[in-house]
Amino acid sequence: MIKVSRRAALAIMAGGVASTGIAYATVSSLSDEDLVRVTLERYFGRLNMRIEHLQQFVLEFQKRNPWIFPNTKLGDAVTLLEALKLGAARRFLPEQKKEDLRHFDRWVIAEFHMLTDYARRSSPADPVRFTGWQPCTNPFANLETQQDV
Repeated sequence: MIKVSRRAALAIMAGGVASTGIAYATVSSLSDEDLVRVTLERYFGRLNMRIEHLQQFVLEFQKRNPWIFPNTKLGDAVTLLEALKLGAARRFLPEQKKEDLRHFDRWVIAEFHMLTDYARRSSPADPVRFTGWQPCTNPFANLETQQDV
């Protein structure tokens, strides 16, 4: 039988309290920018994007789609798991939560292509910049509505 001294038990409890406090501080310091960044990096790899451009993108994304972001607890958990390279843990979520995250991922990727110059860069090493909403510049696009005949 293993005997634990009072000092060892107190040290174990203090370590548990300290690690819980650190984990809480880490999770509470996560932001929407962190969630968007880990989501984009999951699909595109490491992004060469300045924090100012990422913040502008997230603000515009939230303004255009305020209902898309997952709730705070789910967003923080996903951000932490993706940052720790444990994204495979998503499969243990309930179906509705998984569907919410898939929906969020699709919208973020689509808006990222529309609001940044990611696809128009000359090389992958070029930084990604927030460009905002760009109107259609295709000279052959037919933007008139189809009228009933």
